[in-house]
Amino acid sequence: MKVPISLIIDDPSPVLSVYYTHHKTGKTEDGREVLRNFPNEFLFRFCDIVEERGIRGKFSVVPMPGNCGDIVNGIDGVDDEDREIWIETVKKRISPQFSIGPEMLSHNKAVDLATGKALDVREDDWAKTQDRSTFTPYISKAFSLLKQAGFDSCGVTSPWAFGIEREEEYVTAISQALWNVYGKKNAWYFLRGLRGVPNAKPWLAYENEGRCVVSVPATTNDAIWQTINTTDESDEFVSKAADEVITADGKSGSAVQVLETGGYPILITHWQSLASNGLFTGLRVLDEIACRVNKNLSDRVEWMSAQEIMELVLKNKKDYPKPSFEN
Repeated sequence: MKVPISLIIDDPSPVLSVYYTHHKTGKTEDGREVLRNFPNEFLFRFCDIVEERGIRGKFSVVPMPGNCGDIVNGIDGVDDEDREIWIETVKKRISPQFSIGPEMLSHNKAVDLATGKALDVREDDWAKTQDRSTFTPYISKAFSLLKQAGFDSCGVTSPWAFGIEREEEYVTAISQALWNVYGKKNAWYFLRGLRGVPNAKPWLAYENEGRCVVSVPATTNDAIWQTINTTDESDEFVSKAADEVITADGKSGSAVQVLETGGYPILITHWQSLASNGLFTGLRVLDEIACRVNKNLSDRVEWMSAQEIMELVLKNKKDYPKPSFEN
């Protein structure tokens, strides 16, 4: 039987790069200015690749990106028409293949729900002291903004390691928030990575009163991230970056290693990785990785979305126990 392969994409938002909003220096490692916005042409090119290669996975939509407004009412420095085109394109061209979910509210500073203003603490640091009573309205707000924008969702992504210190409370809140906003009983979430771990697979993280939450971990590293910090666009560079995930002959690379140790290759990258600070080199690396997967592993793996992986786990719960790990 074929096993799932999937692609996690973190940090997308309409035009504005949330990476820019929380970057510490504003410079790439090779000294260029970090770009604030990615044009919709970048999104269109991404859609072309995932449609042509049949890639499936998880795609975040940050609801209040960088504390610069929100996806429903407007984002500072982003033209309303461009924002709307981005949203409609994601709904029409990405959501058929990717599970859409919020990456909490801002992927920057935590948000005061009463005022909508930024608190003086990052979301992941804020989450360290919360419980289900505060997590639930926060996640509900994230789901509500996506719902208002017309997205269907049944899962969330953690910005950074949001919730990892309070994971039991966090997971309980995910279930309740999804039920509150969408009336759905089953959720997925992305928080953890299982890299270099034999038999790395998703697991059933929560089950109570007919509601379940499945953890979908990344099992590889973001090999495309390196494209942010270089102007090298050569075929050799693209091929070498792809090699980290799967070599041209399909015999090695992190995805193959995960398979060989009994796990599911759940790949990960970031919106800013694919954009490569405006050069879009990362899109070429992604395309090469997908071509190699389809050529060499099609008899062993099947592209699946996060929701499809969730449903697979829920059909065979006993086969997906929660692993033991230290934070």
